[in-house]
Amino acid sequence: MNGVHEHCGVFAIMSLKEENIIPYIYWALLSLNHRGQQSHGILVYRDGFKLFKGLGLVEDSRLKGLGDWVDGLSSNLGIGHVRYATSGNLSREQLLEDAQPQVINARERKIGIAYNGNIVNVVRLRQSLLSKGFELRGTSDTEVLAYLLLDAIRSEGCLVEGIRYVMGEVDGAYSVVGITDDGMFFAFRDPHGIRPLAYSIEETRGLIAVASESVAFNVNGLPLSGFVRPGEAIVVDSSGMERYRLANSNSAFCAFEYAYFARPDSKFEDGCYVFEIRRELGRRLAIRYSEIASRVDVIVPVPQTAIDAAYGFHEESGKPIAPLIVRHRYVRHRAFIMSPEERSLILSKKYNILLDRLRGLRVALIDDSIVRGDTLRRLVRILKGAGTKEVHIFSTFPKITSPCFYGIDMATFDELVGFNRDTEEIAELLGADSVNYQTISDYCKAVGRNDLCLACVTGKYPTRYAQDLARRARREALLGHKIRGRIVETLGR
Repeated sequence: MNGVHEHCGVFAIMSLKEENIIPYIYWALLSLNHRGQQSHGILVYRDGFKLFKGLGLVEDSRLKGLGDWVDGLSSNLGIGHVRYATSGNLSREQLLEDAQPQVINARERKIGIAYNGNIVNVVRLRQSLLSKGFELRGTSDTEVLAYLLLDAIRSEGCLVEGIRYVMGEVDGAYSVVGITDDGMFFAFRDPHGIRPLAYSIEETRGLIAVASESVAFNVNGLPLSGFVRPGEAIVVDSSGMERYRLANSNSAFCAFEYAYFARPDSKFEDGCYVFEIRRELGRRLAIRYSEIASRVDVIVPVPQTAIDAAYGFHEESGKPIAPLIVRHRYVRHRAFIMSPEERSLILSKKYNILLDRLRGLRVALIDDSIVRGDTLRRLVRILKGAGTKEVHIFSTFPKITSPCFYGIDMATFDELVGFNRDTEEIAELLGADSVNYQTISDYCKAVGRNDLCLACVTGKYPTRYAQDLARRARREALLGHKIRGRIVETLGR
């Protein structure tokens, strides 16, 4: 898959025994860096807020090493964040301004938040806040969410009722962690639970933590205790954790987490490791397309997230796996600081392909999904040029036909190779002998749940405003009218 990114990863932790929590946040953010590589930040609370933000990977920070983080940000309460921008301006200056956590100060109150997701009705909410006299400096939806929550806390009289109000006003996906100006730590998840949010309670050490993925607990030796439910808020203070169910809606967990975003060693509510689900996705592809699978000579995964699926395809088909495409580990695709020419160059250098092992073979090329198709088109062209007899593409994810408004960087219909094309047309466009998508039913069976958001496949969105935007944008796309920029930020005006 080419250049599709997820919005963010969040982590929050409080030590009830006054232990310095900075080492926990540092290692958690490293373990979540796959979820966002454009910026990172840490906010701690001890008699006030102390904030650090930087661009790039956590390991690229100007704070050199864990020791400097411990000395500069010591506290028993903090939140951390890694970000890829799916809203706002992409200049270096604005990326740093919009980096999370965000600290907002207005009308004698202060709050700090970080979140994973995307607000669909952000333009309308921004206009409403401006009309109330709030001064917004950033361009991302995080600042809008923070001001909305701060205003709601003031008007509703308490944190929990403020969160309830936000859930009723915001259309979109949001898994939020935050700290109030009186040192209270909170987290909440949108009513559909579109983005993941897990929690850990370690009673012996007196630690309570929240994270986007369970790997952030594993790296710190913390247990996975459970998950924040859709429409639920948790509040943590020195006496422990309280849970509040604030909204009821049908669950619609992002299906893309299983195919691409999550680390293979993470767990979600289904209780399986992600790698086990990806292996089952590969098995089901081999079963569904057994005739083609029986004809191929070798299985070649596109690194990295398709490797587990390729193993499942191998288990079912009996065909050998050959790692003939190797991703250059230290070639980073840092799109936010590159020109279009530089991005094209990086894409051409991203993989090393063992061309001398491909001649005369029929190849099953396994990928996690097909979004824009740029990488696959380039790979197929190289494989064909190396003398392969046939190249058959297998996608573990169903055909993507619609944009995501909930925090995945595929924002328009025009950029999607699956929009308004059948599989034969897609195969011709990519230069492949066939393109074979996972069916929706097989995908849900492999995952083990039906309460998934598959809007990017079906065009049916779990939130009302997103459905309306999609309807309008689809009509424009079918008429041949190209939308400049993200649909949420253009048609949402």
